[in-house]
Amino acid sequence: MERNILEKVMFILVFAACFCTICSISNAATKEKAVKAAPEGKFTALNPVAYMPEIDQVPLAPRISDLNGKTIYIVTSMPHGGSGFDAFLEKVGNELKKKFPTINVVPMNRGDSYMGDDPKQRAEIVSKSAAYIYGGNPTGTMTQSAFTFTTQLEKAGKPGTVVIYDNMKKVADKTRLVSGCPVRYSMVPNPPEKLNEKEFAAVLDNIIKALTTPLTADEKKTGKYQPPKPPSVALTGTLAEIQDYFYKEGWTDGLPIIPPTKERVAQMLKGTKHSPDEIVASAMEPEKLVVTVEKVAINGVMAGAKPEYMPALLALAEVYFKAKVGDLARSTNSFAFMQVVNGPIRKEMKMNTEMAAMSPGNQANSVLSRASTLFLKNLGGTEVGVNMMAVQGNPAYSFAVPENEEKSPWPPLSVEKGLKPGESAISIFTGGWSHVGNYFYPGDGLEALAKGIAAFELPSYAVALISPARAAMLKQKNMSKDDVKDIIFKNATQTLKQFRESQYFPTLITANIKRGGLYPASYLTDPDDTIVPVYPRNKLEVVVVGGDGPPMMQGWKIGYGATVSVDKWR
Repeated sequence: MERNILEKVMFILVFAACFCTICSISNAATKEKAVKAAPEGKFTALNPVAYMPEIDQVPLAPRISDLNGKTIYIVTSMPHGGSGFDAFLEKVGNELKKKFPTINVVPMNRGDSYMGDDPKQRAEIVSKSAAYIYGGNPTGTMTQSAFTFTTQLEKAGKPGTVVIYDNMKKVADKTRLVSGCPVRYSMVPNPPEKLNEKEFAAVLDNIIKALTTPLTADEKKTGKYQPPKPPSVALTGTLAEIQDYFYKEGWTDGLPIIPPTKERVAQMLKGTKHSPDEIVASAMEPEKLVVTVEKVAINGVMAGAKPEYMPALLALAEVYFKAKVGDLARSTNSFAFMQVVNGPIRKEMKMNTEMAAMSPGNQANSVLSRASTLFLKNLGGTEVGVNMMAVQGNPAYSFAVPENEEKSPWPPLSVEKGLKPGESAISIFTGGWSHVGNYFYPGDGLEALAKGIAAFELPSYAVALISPARAAMLKQKNMSKDDVKDIIFKNATQTLKQFRESQYFPTLITANIKRGGLYPASYLTDPDDTIVPVYPRNKLEVVVVGGDGPPMMQGWKIGYGATVSVDKWR
């Protein structure tokens, strides 16, 4: 009997074990099928791109029917052959004289005014010429300037054309769109000497047609024009699809972004009391786009920001707008941008103000740095090869530095720039070509730093980033920030011969002196062996950065742009 009972128990246990195993296998198979069958999650990502403002359309001036008997100004955009167009334009003038025996060709050089408008030169072209031919430049900034200058000539009723390098076509088209004026242009290779005689003849024919061919209907248009706004939704797709799409559109910094879904953006907007439609920047450079609070939030999400970062992000967008960085973004030089953050917002965002404050690793520091790049791309419209022409680029393209106010013996940068003590602020610096340091040997080290930065190319501004320990040493010597700047100013010197040999002295610095600008007139006449400061005193800044450790110090070729309050964006 006991044996029968035992056998029955064993049977039940075996049956139960088998049943459980079968169920387990079945459940596992079911789960596997469920995993395979479930579609990957999809997200709806909002568009991060700002929109173009309404544009005033500028019609071209009526063309002239014949060049015979006419005065044609041929304008070169840079002095000393800097544009590379001098010989080409001289040849154009000579060939025009052959084709039109009674033409009067007048050469004009923009000189030191090539970066902007010159009302006196413009008035001469308008009053004395029948038409103009304007030679461009191998840089994005100068090509943009060429079309800006000639737009004013067309407005004044003077017909003409611009000659550009063929790799600047996108810059030309974008500038014409933003300016609202379809200035005609012809393209040549760089250098123009690559043209054979047949190719040169074709370019010359294009130039003549640009001056004489009657205007099309599009070239006569006036009134307002609102370019199409980007759609509010970029796309709906998987995480991988969104990453791929945003990257291909040029909306990222090359790294994966957080998809800016409607839900995430709404959460980000809770970080400010300002309306999503409020305009933060009416003309963000380089393309003068309209930036709203919502667009800042979208790019903040992409950068990995938290809602509490929103006031700082809005201030960052505003300070880029106020600093007018368009020329720097377009330049073939490789500029960088530095943010200096002051006030309580540093602690609210949990920024790293101590050791390695300029290095990656802290979320808020890194997000502000990354947001800067995304803002320039998506809110300002920078596009590599179109209006961002940095030949080599810059590894320090954009970085954020919180000033260590707690360990600084001096007033913070924001107070120096006019804000109240305890007010949160962001300042923007531009330039960032060069860096020297670190200096940590005995003595105050300021003379060594000054001699280092004196060698920077085009010395016109610099920032000394001083560690708390170095600042304490200087304070023990009863030095104020102004005292530190004075020592740097007095020791950042060169002989006038060295200074005059700078590639920019014959143009930019000389022009600045003649206008009564940053440098004294004596720099043009004093002997070559005269020792002179190469930094204007008001172009030197001092910021206390970093944590405890040796008294480190470094210098950057980077210049102050603007400061804005963060608190206004809360």
